[in-house]
Amino acid sequence: MNFTDLLTPVLFGQILLDGLSVSSIYILIALGFTLLFGIMRVVNFAHGEFAMLGGFALYCLWGQFKLPFIVAVPLAGLVVAAGSLVLEQTVFRFFYQKMFQSMIGLLGLSTVMMYSAMILWGEQERQIPPAFTDTLEFGASLFGENLLLPVDRLVMFGISLTTLAAFYLLIMHTRIGLAMRAAAEDVEVAEAMGIRTRVVYRQAFAVAIFMTAIAGALYGQIYFLSFQMGDQPLLKAFIVVILGGMGSIPGAALGGLILGMGEVFLSTLFGPSVSNFVSFGGVIAILICRPWGLLGKPE
Repeated sequence: MNFTDLLTPVLFGQILLDGLSVSSIYILIALGFTLLFGIMRVVNFAHGEFAMLGGFALYCLWGQFKLPFIVAVPLAGLVVAAGSLVLEQTVFRFFYQKMFQSMIGLLGLSTVMMYSAMILWGEQERQIPPAFTDTLEFGASLFGENLLLPVDRLVMFGISLTTLAAFYLLIMHTRIGLAMRAAAEDVEVAEAMGIRTRVVYRQAFAVAIFMTAIAGALYGQIYFLSFQMGDQPLLKAFIVVILGGMGSIPGAALGGLILGMGEVFLSTLFGPSVSNFVSFGGVIAILICRPWGLLGKPE
């Protein structure tokens, strides 16, 4: 059996939907990571733990309090972002513009957050109850068989796309976004122009954690919840920002799309081992040939 026999139109359609869903989650995670690095020069090793908190927040709001799923997901992001401002005041602000110190300090914070979650929710893995179990079927006359589109994947993709659109509008069409872009270009010049960088840092931090928590909530819906689940989102964020370029918002979007689509495509057709091999092989190749990433800038 050759490759074209394996990749039927129906299978391609389902790979495309799964790939877009996973890619949108990776982009949200990576945007939060690259926003903190691009503006504050913070390498957030606790990034995965904020995604983990987003998953547990959705588990409580949707799984236990039975709020509507469409309400529970953004509310989970808001709850985690609001709570994270305590850590911004007590921990993160001491590491702004201190890239190497932040690596060590926030690695310690990651460990504290992880084991705090273990104390709160226990060691056992949990599953967020599925929000939708229906499946849309169409395309029998076109493809010869039905194309099955799970409603939950469509809803998750819609939530991710809406969040990304809101982030784009915030960054490109608001005064807050303009201030963030100015601070990312040059902090001293931004301050000389009257921009209160301390306020900008706090706003950027809240936006980054909000997107990360939503991504973690959707990630937990697809996979599982555990106090250790933050490792995978953090790893994906690193791969995406290395592919796209550290601090580059367009690069994070491109890297997330490449990683998500490639991962689903290769896992479906060749297995997860091949997918992991190609993902990390691609990272090594990028670091050797273009260490500033596809859309990043050499420093």
